[in-house]
Amino acid sequence: MAEVKGFDKRPSLLPNAALEREEMLPKRCIVLAWSLVLSAGCGGEYSLTVGDQVMPAVGQATVVARLRRNDFFVLDLPVKQAALRFRIAECPPRCATTDKLGYAAAQLDVPASPGRYVVTIEHQDIQGDEVAAKAPAYVWDAQKPVIAVDLDCLPRRRQRQDVASARLAINRLGGAANIIYLTRRSTGSHEQCHEDLKADGYPDGPVLLWRKQRWHIVPGRYKIPRVVVESRLMSQLKQLRREFAGLSVGICDSSLAAEAFIQAGMTAAVIGGASVKADKVKHFASWKVLAEEGLQ
Repeated sequence: MAEVKGFDKRPSLLPNAALEREEMLPKRCIVLAWSLVLSAGCGGEYSLTVGDQVMPAVGQATVVARLRRNDFFVLDLPVKQAALRFRIAECPPRCATTDKLGYAAAQLDVPASPGRYVVTIEHQDIQGDEVAAKAPAYVWDAQKPVIAVDLDCLPRRRQRQDVASARLAINRLGGAANIIYLTRRSTGSHEQCHEDLKADGYPDGPVLLWRKQRWHIVPGRYKIPRVVVESRLMSQLKQLRREFAGLSVGICDSSLAAEAFIQAGMTAAVIGGASVKADKVKHFASWKVLAEEGLQ
């Protein structure tokens, strides 16, 4: 008979009942451990997300936020039927209730003067737990030129040598136009994006996702208009162009981003050798050339 290493062949001195209790100990430990996990989970934390906002200095703007709760360490589950309070600067606040995906949207009055403001979203549950989120809100003159820049293509000091030329080009363009940065990075990283842009000397501007949730307004209870947020994603460019007539050019270095600009009816300014064949395309050999020649 082969010997199994680590197996004690000596007869046990414990009675049968003691052996059963010994076998039950690991199971009880597992049950106790799960009980501790679940009880700890009940005291989870809320996660409230709102992205940068950009809006014309007139009328109202729709702001969308998402509320989730982490009760099991790694799962951020959506919180439905929760009341959120929306506010921009000193304008009157508005409230909205989250849907089954945790989204809520409210139409807010926009400050009359162009500038950089702060949008604040707040929630408090019946136990008194609170969470708040803030994001920059850029209020612009709708007639001023706007240039979109693919944030993910911008050279950074830690990565590439042509950051000086790119910084010069974007700052020169930003002297006569507002700058929007588009990225594929998650909303949670956009605060770091602002810090990186500032550190690298690029002009300030909203950091937006290429695609966001579509929303529309429907008649609600007592005929009060209600904003419905859909789960499907859509490009932000067409909506931005409806709000800002001066948004006509997008700067990038990839064919994918260039095609997105072109599909939105914009001119794509392509840096480098990406192959893009379309009528509304301007090619620049480098950031240095763009800095010297401009977009004209």
